[in-house]
Amino acid sequence: MAIREICQALEDTWLGTAVRERVYYIPQIFHLVGMALFGGAVVMEDLRLLGRVRKPGYSEISRQFLPWKWAGGVVVGLSGFVIFMSDATRLYRNEGFQWKVVLLLLVAANALIFRSKVYQQVLIAEKTDGIPRAAKISAALSLLLWTGVIVASRIIGFVGPEY
Repeated sequence: MAIREICQALEDTWLGTAVRERVYYIPQIFHLVGMALFGGAVVMEDLRLLGRVRKPGYSEISRQFLPWKWAGGVVVGLSGFVIFMSDATRLYRNEGFQWKVVLLLLVAANALIFRSKVYQQVLIAEKTDGIPRAAKISAALSLLLWTGVIVASRIIGFVGPEY
């Protein structure tokens, strides 16, 4: 089955049709709320790693924001998929959407590398000599990539195939 056929099948579902024809604003609202929850937590953690937020320590701030990140991530993921379902055949060909997907994959790779290679160093170092350089690089890259995701998301409506 080709990508176009999968996208068409998603659009043809009752949910894709309902969102596209009647309630497009509802998943958009959920998407924005989820982005605020998830994005706010990520920005605070990254700013802590970069030394722009002094207290509490990274492990504490990470622990406090973890439920917010999970809630926001689930809401953003589900609402984003529902939004995609409503216009999949156009979006998958849209350059802005393609950039967004690539940037999200890079965000995920950065987070995976941070969690598997750098996180333990941060927990040890914050008790002694501060934040490791690798953590600061990861945080700066995270902020840069998320900024790219936001820009790509906004560009979706202005580039690519028309309806």
